[in-house]
Amino acid sequence: MKNAYSAYYAENPILFVGFLCLLAIGFFRSGGHWVKAGYFLIALAFFDCYRFGIVHFIMAINFFLVCMYVMITDKRFSYLGKASLLLIPLAFQDMFIFEASQIVLIIVFNILYILKLKQL
Repeated sequence: MKNAYSAYYAENPILFVGFLCLLAIGFFRSGGHWVKAGYFLIALAFFDCYRFGIVHFIMAINFFLVCMYVMITDKRFSYLGKASLLLIPLAFQDMFIFEASQIVLIIVFNILYILKLKQL
């Protein structure tokens, strides 16, 4: 297990960049502030943590902040954004667990949002 998701870039850079770009397309299709998250995700993919460490980490921080903002400002599921915000101190303890937790919250948020849209 690596210390952060970005460390997996060393294992297979093409797969890592391709996967993040595919995820970014999903963010672009969602519209709104998710588009900003998609741009940060693309930058995160192309600026790897080994050669462009500072840029990579700034893009990662911005990605998670935009995702938190979108979730917090949502009227129906803002509690997921608040939970995401409460997890920030975890980033200083274990980056991998922090990233995994954030990603799970983003996924749950989007699934709940889709389910809510389907009910309309």
